Amino acid sequence: MKKTLFYAILFLSAVAIVSCKKEEETTKPSLSGLTIISDHDTFMGEGTEVHLKADVSDLYTSDTKYDVPDVIGIYYSYNGVRDTVTTDVKKSNPEYTITVGEAGDYSVFCYAYAGDDFYNASASVSFTAVNPETSLTGLPELPTVEIGGYKFLTAEIGGKTWLANNFYGTKEGTDYQDSEILSSLFGKYYTWEEAQTVCPQGWHLPSAEEFDECLGTVSGELMVNAQFVSKDMWNYWPQVVITTDPKFCALPVGYRDFTYEDVPEHGYKQYACFWTSDEDEDKGEFRSIFEQESTVQKSQGDKKTLALSVRCVKD
Repeated sequence: MKKTLFYAILFLSAVAIVSCKKEEETTKPSLSGLTIISDHDTFMGEGTEVHLKADVSDLYTSDTKYDVPDVIGIYYSYNGVRDTVTTDVKKSNPEYTITVGEAGDYSVFCYAYAGDDFYNASASVSFTAVNPETSLTGLPELPTVEIGGYKFLTAEIGGKTWLANNFYGTKEGTDYQDSEILSSLFGKYYTWEEAQTVCPQGWHLPSAEEFDECLGTVSGELMVNAQFVSKDMWNYWPQVVITTDPKFCALPVGYRDFTYEDVPEHGYKQYACFWTSDEDEDKGEFRSIFEQESTVQKSQGDKKTLALSVRCVKD
């Protein structure tokens, strides 16, 4: 019995050794460290040209026993179509140019390869094509008014005429992700100090009392069930019921905090925030709508570093 057990263990050990050797023989090192140099914006118009270039200067192998091969090829994949741009990047590394199609989300993948002895390195860039006329859907049909050459929706709420879009079209303010093409859809972010003067003649920034009396405190009655590039903007929470046709048309475009320059936008698809004309010493008063809260929140923020959306009310 002991001899049988001994031979069985010996046999299993031998099988394990052979398996390990086979794994060592078949496991290939990977190429890593590929990056893409690009001039693309996160959001751009249909038909925009995007220029990409592979950067292999920091390429390395996953196993230090192997050096990076001298001959590296590059190919791209866009919309599922492979396009080889070079078989040897040291001899030639041309730009790869694409023309963005109709509105939607896009990704371009780049691969660096070195024959069958290495797994490919990969990198990618993503962006969204926007059509200002069609990319934001689900808004109700409302009257429009032209201000400074720009068209805005209007709504009669609480006996007053409100803009039903976030305000934009001024030199003041900041675009979402610095993308001007989104201004007509999302509006601009303004600091409290900027917000006091951006509403045009005949219109004004609402006071806190005016905001509360006209619009109420039920967040779902202010949210609009809109889609941006066919994706829902507001998430659905059981405690928040979005009214089918709210005239205020609040969109969750978040806010901008200039104390965090590396990540300037916060709360996209979560918050809609609006300045009022009220202040408390060094703070400006605003109203915010959060995706999970059934009531409008009253808050205060720094007048110079916090930037929020603005709605104007007719005098």
